[in-house]
Amino acid sequence: MKHYEKMLAMGCFSLRDVAQLTGNMESASTICRNYLKKGYIERLKRDLYVAISLETGQAVANRFVIASHISEDAVVSHHSAFEYYGYANQVFYEVQVTSEIRFRDFSYDGLRYRRIMPQIKGGIVQFGSVRVTTPERTVIDC
Repeated sequence: MKHYEKMLAMGCFSLRDVAQLTGNMESASTICRNYLKKGYIERLKRDLYVAISLETGQAVANRFVIASHISEDAVVSHHSAFEYYGYANQVFYEVQVTSEIRFRDFSYDGLRYRRIMPQIKGGIVQFGSVRVTTPERTVIDC
């Protein structure tokens, strides 16, 4: 439980992020393995984890934080960006992520995370730990 509060603050993290906390990659691997067994964290995909709230048993990070951490250049885009800004009036069960770095589509907590190859460079803003396309780029993308 020593590093659990820091993992909660990060919400979504990789093994490298935990290694920065511990100062050692082997310790980070051991901590992640132990926390997975105890249910403090869950694995989303290879080298991507999310902290679990002990009160609710749900992931601390929302869909947009998770999408922004899938790869180094991952950006919430298309209809998911409209959802982020509050412009969508329909709930989608797919999160569209624009990324040059390839990743395999995956599902977590009833949501499907789908990669879209970027067509436009730029037009990206960051709010806290969420990277999202600007409203203007989102209109063009859609």
